[in-house]
Amino acid sequence: MSTSKEMHVTAAGAYEHVLDELIPVFTRESGIPIQLTVANAAGVIKRLEAGEAVDLVLTSAAGIDRLIASGLADRASSVEIGRMRLGVAVAPGQHLPDLSTADSLRSLLLAAPHVAYIDPKGGGTSGPFIAKLFERLGVASQMEHSGVLSKTGKDVVRAVASGAATCGLTQASELIRAKGVQFAGYVPAGLQVISVYAGAVATAAHVPDLAMDFIRFLKSPASAECFRSSGWDAGGGTKA
Repeated sequence: MSTSKEMHVTAAGAYEHVLDELIPVFTRESGIPIQLTVANAAGVIKRLEAGEAVDLVLTSAAGIDRLIASGLADRASSVEIGRMRLGVAVAPGQHLPDLSTADSLRSLLLAAPHVAYIDPKGGGTSGPFIAKLFERLGVASQMEHSGVLSKTGKDVVRAVASGAATCGLTQASELIRAKGVQFAGYVPAGLQVISVYAGAVATAAHVPDLAMDFIRFLKSPASAECFRSSGWDAGGGTKA
């Protein structure tokens, strides 16, 4: 199938690795090229508010709700894509830390000279959650001194890969399969925060039908398996 149409997708960083795998599959099957733009959650909203050409937006469910309330996304098209947990990464070759309990995670954070994590005030979905995690662990003041504040998950990865940080925290999907780091595991269940991610067609979409086709593709069983292998809890069809 050949077409001159192109779809523009704007997505939060948690989606990037899985979209890098799935977009070529969709394009091969449909003949529709996709231009992907990735930003943190706040950046996604700013792009639509600025009038950027977007057909489909993929971000946190809260972000989709905000876009719908602002008239920038179509409520009828909104759907939950998947859910994500917080994870930890360390440098390749480093001994994988024990992340099974709150005490073991606290010990890791206190022993690390530098910890990279999403800036709670930087607009990323996980930033405020990580700040609350530090408060619950009683290490918030220490993290202010040892923290390497990062705007995106890519920045967390860069900090760990370069040695600027001993370990890094962000959404697990941004760490699994990331080059230059090794995924150490998820934050312990008792401290875990689940982020819900969703998608919706932009109200100013040039190819809304194609955007809906891509949403259906992302919700297919084959795509759900790709999401799960990237750390997502995916496969449901719940409305966002």
